[in-house]
Amino acid sequence: MKYLYIGFFIIIFQFISFSQSNQLFDDKVVNEIYVEIPTDTLAKIYSNPLSENYSNATFVFGKDTIKNVGFRLRGNSSRYSKKKSFKISFNEFVSGTKYQGVKKINLNGQHNDPSLIREKLFYDTWKKAGFPERRSAFVRVFINKKYYGLYTLLEEYDKDWLTRVFGENDGNLYKCTYPADLKYINEDQNSYKKLFNTTTTGGRVYDLKTNETADDYTDLVKLIATANIPINQAFADSIQKVLDINWMLKAFAMDVAMGNWDDFFYNKNNYFLYYAADHKFKFITYDTDNTAGIDFVNVDWATRNCLNWYQNSIPLPPKLMSVPSFKLQFAKYLDTIARNLIAPSVIFPKIDSMKTLIRSSVLQDSFRRLDYGFDSLAFEKSFVGKVISFAPYGVKPFFETRYNKILEQLSVILSLENDLEHQENEVKIYPNPTNDFLYFNSSQKNIFNNYL
Repeated sequence: MKYLYIGFFIIIFQFISFSQSNQLFDDKVVNEIYVEIPTDTLAKIYSNPLSENYSNATFVFGKDTIKNVGFRLRGNSSRYSKKKSFKISFNEFVSGTKYQGVKKINLNGQHNDPSLIREKLFYDTWKKAGFPERRSAFVRVFINKKYYGLYTLLEEYDKDWLTRVFGENDGNLYKCTYPADLKYINEDQNSYKKLFNTTTTGGRVYDLKTNETADDYTDLVKLIATANIPINQAFADSIQKVLDINWMLKAFAMDVAMGNWDDFFYNKNNYFLYYAADHKFKFITYDTDNTAGIDFVNVDWATRNCLNWYQNSIPLPPKLMSVPSFKLQFAKYLDTIARNLIAPSVIFPKIDSMKTLIRSSVLQDSFRRLDYGFDSLAFEKSFVGKVISFAPYGVKPFFETRYNKILEQLSVILSLENDLEHQENEVKIYPNPTNDFLYFNSSQKNIFNNYL
């Protein structure tokens, strides 16, 4: 019994020690993460950038040290960058291990972003829009005591995250990567399992991240089949039975407002689909570093028409916008997001706060210079003007332009809606002066009379 009590108190002490550490996702400070790993192992990881295999490492955060964690590279094109991005798995070698409630974390290097704030700025705005939070924070990363630079720490989309934000995790969670266009092939779910990512790691285009043993894609096939039926009233009714339409339309509005083109709607990439307990898919955006003016496809994302943002070759977006009620709801969401979340008076103070928080850590980050030569001047300029060809906008000028263009581009559709609402409230009374009968005529064509 003595040994049982000792073991119990060791467990309790470890739990208290972890819980009293600086919180992992505290974004009001820039915390430090230390990774200790044999130098030859690290060299092997760097020489095999496409490997999904974890190597054994030690993780240190504050006063907490966790041995036998998994460490590997993450990302797609960023695997070939000089400033790498990493994934850490606490339960890779010791099953069931969690740290501060999570099994995995992501460390994104933001090698394309001279400001280093774009991805976190998106997720903070995503949360303010009412979507389930993906926790994030800025951290300084050290590997074998060497400073590897400022990183964005991101929560993993997994069963722990599902439980935290939805209160359930039984449904299928699909990670969807290029070219995940939701095009219909046939009713055989194996046809969709055989689609593989054509960029780097070559995983499934629709990669099931929960319930992997069952590997049942029936729900996804039903969604894809429904998304590809002809555009008519049956489409509008049917798609709402399998897809949370309001959620989808608001997510689309978020991407448009934030300039997130490397998404489903334009680039058939970077999203999750969760089949929730209400038997409807929830759409979840991820990998949002190519936002706020970052461009690799020669498009001005600050001025692009928000009503024609999507690619017509992707079946679902133009179909959604062909349904008048869906298009109007999208416009209303976008107008609300623009006025309340990305208006300069709202988002500029947030941008300034982030810049102040990370400045010293960024200026000490020598790794950020390795890919495109981003120096201290590039960091300062990235908030107000062009830095490089693929970053033609500073963060602030992008949002100022985007905000103004959204209001301009939505003015017609929303003014028509306002006119219709006004007309619906109009009632005409005739004849005037009246006789024995008084007629009431509304714009809805409902005519009735009353005997005087």
